[in-house]
Amino acid sequence: MVKNVKNGVGSELIRIRAHHLLCMQGFQGFGYNKKFTENMAQVIEKTIKNPSSFIQVTIGTDSICKMCPHNSQGICDRESSNNIRIMDSAVLEKLEIKQGSVHSSASLISKTMKLNDQTVKRLCGSCSWRDKCLYFQEKIL
Repeated sequence: MVKNVKNGVGSELIRIRAHHLLCMQGFQGFGYNKKFTENMAQVIEKTIKNPSSFIQVTIGTDSICKMCPHNSQGICDRESSNNIRIMDSAVLEKLEIKQGSVHSSASLISKTMKLNDQTVKRLCGSCSWRDKCLYFQEKIL
C-alpha cells in the first residue's frame, strides 16, 4: 500500500474500484468465501469506519479483489464481458470523479449517499449481490 501524507499525518492509501464504493456500504458479511468476506470487512473497517482514510478510486482489481477467487494475478476473470468495467466507469461518471484520483473516505461516502434510487438501480444493474446488499435495498425499497 502507498502511504499518503496530508497535513503531516500519514495514512494508508487504499485502492478501491469505483463500483465497490457502493458495495462497501451495503456489505453484510456475504461473499464468495471466508477469505474474501474477511478481507472485505477489513477494507471497510479501514475506510468507511475511518472517514479520514484516503481512497484511490480505480477501474480494475483493488484491495477488495485481493482475496477474490476470480482474481487471477491481479486480473479479474469475470471482466471478460466488460460489464464490471462499464459499471466502474458509470460510477465514476455519476460521482464526478476521475480514475486514479484520491479522496477521503468521508467525501466518497457523502457522494454515494446522494445517489437517487433510479441511479442506483441503473448502476447496480443485474449485480448478483443486489438481494443481499443493504445499500441497494435501502435505496430501492
